[in-house]
Amino acid sequence: MGKIYLQMYSFTDGNHNDSRENLKITSEMGYDGVELFGPDFSIPAPEMKRLLGELKLEPISMHVPGKDSVEALIPYAKEIGCPFLGIGMEVMRNDAEVHAWAARMNELGRLCAENGLTLVYHNHTQEFAPCGDARIIDVLMQETDPELVSFELDAGWCAAAGEDPVEFVKRYSGRVKLIHVKESSEAIGPQPPMDFSGFEKDENGAPILPDEAKAAMDRQKKINCRACEGIVDWKLMTETADANGCRGHIVEREYSEGDRVEELRNDIRRYREVI
Repeated sequence: MGKIYLQMYSFTDGNHNDSRENLKITSEMGYDGVELFGPDFSIPAPEMKRLLGELKLEPISMHVPGKDSVEALIPYAKEIGCPFLGIGMEVMRNDAEVHAWAARMNELGRLCAENGLTLVYHNHTQEFAPCGDARIIDVLMQETDPELVSFELDAGWCAAAGEDPVEFVKRYSGRVKLIHVKESSEAIGPQPPMDFSGFEKDENGAPILPDEAKAAMDRQKKINCRACEGIVDWKLMTETADANGCRGHIVEREYSEGDRVEELRNDIRRYREVI
């Protein structure tokens, strides 16, 4: 493996809420660059560009807060020199919404392409659920223009859905431009879409989840085990992805048993040793 990037969402354990400090920690741990997300955009683009330069961190990608934020954040991505603009999840509750989302991605992808950027869509397990005679992910691949829309394969969620991420990258050679290096300890199958729209919100605008939903989310997060202890063969995964058009490998952690920073530090050390 060459460069290893870090998704800044990995710091969301409740103890690391300062984006500037998190960037400094990322650089100190030895990551080559970052994938930015929501809270990071509170830092003005000129300052972010300067900070990334000082810390020698390459901005490989940005996860926008949602599809309606794509157009507004294109200038930010261009100013800091970030080539990929990603959508982390879209709730698709039925087949009609899957087809509609594919069409919308083509529109957003064209907008990005006109500005010299590449739109990518990031999967969870829901995309491996059925859609007609195929699966959601297959429909999205088939109905989006390869010149306008690419994909960021979360290999951990892919494996958790019961799919072999290595074979998936081969099947869709050239479409997967980024890989989320995430561990999963078991295959739990495609899960229902994470639709928070019907829940009440707290004072910060976050959804108030019932106990059943919390338990389901906690179970999904806890399969995010330590680096190189999951069900993905990362050496083979990396070699295959690189041979099929991948441009970046991005570590993401959603759960840790111990200190989050120490786990992220161990992650990059283990991946450097194994891959």
